Amino acid sequence: MINIKIRVEEKKDWNAVEYLTRAAFWREERIGKIGVGAVEHFMVHKMRGKEGIEKLTFVAEIDDQVVGHIIYSEGSYILQANGEKKVVLNFGPISVLPKYQKQGVGSALMTHSIQKAKEQGYEAIVFFGHPTYYPRFGFKEAKAFNITTADGENFPAFMAMELQKGYFDNVSGKYIETAIFNEKLTMGPAKEYDQAFL
Repeated sequence: MINIKIRVEEKKDWNAVEYLTRAAFWREERIGKIGVGAVEHFMVHKMRGKEGIEKLTFVAEIDDQVVGHIIYSEGSYILQANGEKKVVLNFGPISVLPKYQKQGVGSALMTHSIQKAKEQGYEAIVFFGHPTYYPRFGFKEAKAFNITTADGENFPAFMAMELQKGYFDNVSGKYIETAIFNEKLTMGPAKEYDQAFL
């Protein structure tokens, strides 16, 4: 069985993390669509010291090699009809080096980080992700909590989880995601940033 160690990211990990994130998300077909094969390594780079939460940014190590990474961020919220904003966490990118995928690294990062977010007093997570993967960690479709996207939509990949039971009991509204996750806004700067990885 593989021994996976999870710890808080340190500055010494930054370079390795961005390379593994790029490798995890790189798709040749994205070059034709958005001009670059991945934007996620740029997102991680931009989150540091801004939306990213240092104490909720973790790396996974196997044999002292950094093989996985997850980052949680602030700045997203549920906008209710009365104008009140209910703060929620977002997470991602979550990245695993391709050669270590499907070996439990991502699951270890998810389980560890969710527990730490609870312990640190955060109330809820809302995000977009694979609908057949994340329910195993306790996520439900956001519509179960009367939450829609900013456009008023719902679909299986739009998910949420209460970290503190009852947080969404009197909440309904639209999820407003921090701008770093807007691929249209990030693809230009991401393409320029990616030149350093060639």
